[in-house]
Amino acid sequence: MLESLLFSINTVVPVFIIVAVGVLLKYKNFMDNSFFSQSEKFVFKIALPAYLFIEVATADTSVVFDSKFIIYCVAGIVLSFLILCVFVPIFIKSNDKRGAFIQGAYRSNFALLGVPLAANMLGQEGMTQIAMILPFAIVLFNMFAVIILSVYAPVNKKLKTLQIIKNILINIITNPLILAVIAALPFIFFKINLPPIINKSVAYLANLSMPLALLSLGANCTLNSFKGRFKLAFTASVLKTIIIPIVTVVIAILLGFRNEQLGIIFILFGGPTAISSYIMAKNMDGDYELAGQIMLISTIMCTGTIFLGVFLLRFLNYI
Repeated sequence: MLESLLFSINTVVPVFIIVAVGVLLKYKNFMDNSFFSQSEKFVFKIALPAYLFIEVATADTSVVFDSKFIIYCVAGIVLSFLILCVFVPIFIKSNDKRGAFIQGAYRSNFALLGVPLAANMLGQEGMTQIAMILPFAIVLFNMFAVIILSVYAPVNKKLKTLQIIKNILINIITNPLILAVIAALPFIFFKINLPPIINKSVAYLANLSMPLALLSLGANCTLNSFKGRFKLAFTASVLKTIIIPIVTVVIAILLGFRNEQLGIIFILFGGPTAISSYIMAKNMDGDYELAGQIMLISTIMCTGTIFLGVFLLRFLNYI
């Protein structure tokens, strides 16, 4: 019991301490909005791609390519999205709220929060596997977001089918995280060693991804963001941080997933809603205020749910 508790504390608490520092820095106006905005851009376009590149390029291929594991994660994302698409329109009648709710309930902050959690929880082998799952997750999260926000856009903003497909393809082929993984594949396929000067330089950039991402995540948490739409935002957050992870983790256990892979499945489906869900909802005329509230509430909730989940999985010897 004590060992499991200490493992959970050492895994989760350091991550959320840095998030709390971000909250404090924003509250004290130590750093302004432009700093955090530029930090998010830097992490997404440079630091995190550098991290993925170095992880994939230097990975042990015997650890990386597990088709059963990849298929399960992909299937979980797809089914979560489709089930939400079936049931949410029954209970929510406003189109802009439908799109924001569905996106908030299925779309995980896997890149910004998943990577540091995996580093603390799973070590190097887990980091190698998460680097291979991440591109699949990013493609699906972004593709489904474009689809759902387009389907439930205001009538005068609806896109034609070809426009939706074009937006999805552009989103995929210009995504820095996906491009970083593609660039790294020749190094593992042909067993090419990175020159030390390149390895160290890219590693320096990669090391910036976690602290900057977590500080920016904390800076986005403001009390003013909780006004209005709270019930819908809370419901979506419960689905995101409690219901969906319980279902996917229980099924994963029954299918035999354990250790690093089960930990990644829990992080993938149990993390809070992605920050980019707010940005995309705003740019595509969805209910961006609801999207922002879901992101913030789910982030606060997951400080408890992730801690409890890690503790239980460790106590039951599943990870």
